[in-house]
Amino acid sequence: MQKSTFLEIMRTLNKEELKRFESFLSSPYFNTRTNTIKLFSIIKKYAPDFDNKLLEKEEVWKILFPGKDYNYGLFKNIIYDITKLTERFLEIENFNSDEIGRMKHLLKELSGKNLKNIFLNKYNIIEKTFFKSSKFYHNYYEDYFDIKYCRFELEAFNPKDRTKLLASENAELMIINFMAKFSNNFNNIYIEKTEYNEKTGNDLIDLFAAAVFSNENLDSYIEELSKGDNKNYKTAVIFFKLMKSYLNPQDIKYYFEFRDTLFKNDKYISEAAMRGLYANLGSALDNCKDVSVNKNLELYYIFEHLVEKKIFAQEDGKVIPTLYLMTVKTAGYLKKPELISKLLKDYLSKTDIELQENFKNYSLAYLHYSKNEFDPALEYSNKITIDTFQLKYILKNLQIIISYEKNDFEMFLYLMDSQKHFLAKNKSVSESYKKSNMKFLNYTNSIFKLRDKYNKTEIGITDKLIKDDVVVNKQWLLEKLKDLKK
Repeated sequence: MQKSTFLEIMRTLNKEELKRFESFLSSPYFNTRTNTIKLFSIIKKYAPDFDNKLLEKEEVWKILFPGKDYNYGLFKNIIYDITKLTERFLEIENFNSDEIGRMKHLLKELSGKNLKNIFLNKYNIIEKTFFKSSKFYHNYYEDYFDIKYCRFELEAFNPKDRTKLLASENAELMIINFMAKFSNNFNNIYIEKTEYNEKTGNDLIDLFAAAVFSNENLDSYIEELSKGDNKNYKTAVIFFKLMKSYLNPQDIKYYFEFRDTLFKNDKYISEAAMRGLYANLGSALDNCKDVSVNKNLELYYIFEHLVEKKIFAQEDGKVIPTLYLMTVKTAGYLKKPELISKLLKDYLSKTDIELQENFKNYSLAYLHYSKNEFDPALEYSNKITIDTFQLKYILKNLQIIISYEKNDFEMFLYLMDSQKHFLAKNKSVSESYKKSNMKFLNYTNSIFKLRDKYNKTEIGITDKLIKDDVVVNKQWLLEKLKDLKK
C-alpha cells in the first residue's frame, strides 16, 4: 500500500490540506462510501511520511475489518475508491483557488439558465473589478474572451439587450490571445531546436509565423493602436515585436524594438507574465546573429532588470536553477562581482537545497574570476560535483579561459583535449552547438599562439573571422585579441 497512488498524493499534502481532505471525505455530497472514511482515519496518524510498516495492506486490513480474513479484491476496491476521491479533492482544491475559473463557470451556468438580470449584475462586477483593472497574465485574453462570449450567448436569447460590437471585441481578443500564446510557444520551439536538437519534419510553423508576423501593414497598424489608451493593444504589440525579433535574427534592431516595447509597457503586465517575457527576451537575444551587439552585456542588462524589479525568483520564492547559473556566469565574464555577491546573499538560499553547495562553489568560482583571482576560481570550479552536460561544459569553458588568463598552455591543451572528447561523445547536443564550442577551443588556441608570437596581420584576420562566426564566448575572444593589439 505504501507505493499506492493514494499515499503518493497524501505525502504531498500539508497539515491544513489533510484536514480539508478529511472534511471532504466526510461530506455525503462527495462521498457515500464509509470504508474510505475509516481507511483515512487509520492512516492519517502516519502523516506526513506515510511510510510505517503498519501501512502494509494486511496490517491496515486488520484494523479496518478486525477478525475477518484478508480479502484482496475488496481492499483493492477501497483503495481504488479513495484514490479517485483523492484526485477529485485535488480538482476541487484547484478549482477553489482559481477565482477566474469560478467566475467563468458561474456566468456559464447563469447564462445557460437564462437568468439575465443576475448574469448582467455579476458580469458587470467581474469586468469592472477584474478585467478592466487587472494586469496581463498568461490566460488574460482567453479568460476575458470567455466571459464576453458568455454574454454574447445570453444576448442571443435576449436581442433587446444586445451589446454593440461585442462580436468584434471577441474577435480582437481571439487574435490578441493567439499572438500571445503563439509567440510564447515559439520560444519553447526555439529551445527544442537549440538545446535538445529536436525539430519537426515540416515547415508549417515557420511558414505560418512568417505569413502572419512579417506583414508590415499589420505591424504598423498594431503599433498605431498601441499608442491609444486600450491596454490590450499595449500588450499585443509586445508579442508582435517578439515574433518579428525571432523571424529577423540577422538584424539586431528587431530585438531592440521588442526589448524597448516590453520595458515601455511592463506596467501593464503581471510579475508572472513578466518572468516569461524576460525569458523570451533572452531567447530572442540568443537567436540574434547580428555581430554588432555585445550579447553578454545585453544579457547582463536583462538579468539586472530581473533583480531590480524583484522578479528574479518565481512566485513561490524559488529560483530556476538555469537562470541562477546563467546570471552568475554572465556577471563573472563581465567582471561584475557585485551582482554575484547579491545572488549569493539573496538568492542562493532560494535554489533547491540539494543544489546549494554546488551552486555556492559555482558562484564563488565566478566571483573570484570576476576579480581576476584565477587560482581560487579554479579551485572552486573543481569542487563542483553536479554531473550534467550544461554545467560540465560551462565549467570546462571557464577553466579554459582561466588557463589563458594564467598563460598556462599545457593546462589549456589538456582541457581542450578533454572538452573535445566530451562534446564528441554527447549525442543529445545539436551539431551547430558542438561546432560553436569546438570553434571556441580552436580560436583560443590561435590566440594563445598569437600572444606568444605577435603577428599584426594574423590578429586582424582572426578578429574578422571571430566577428563573422557563430562561436560561444565570442566577446571574451574579441577582448583578448583587442588586448594583443595594444
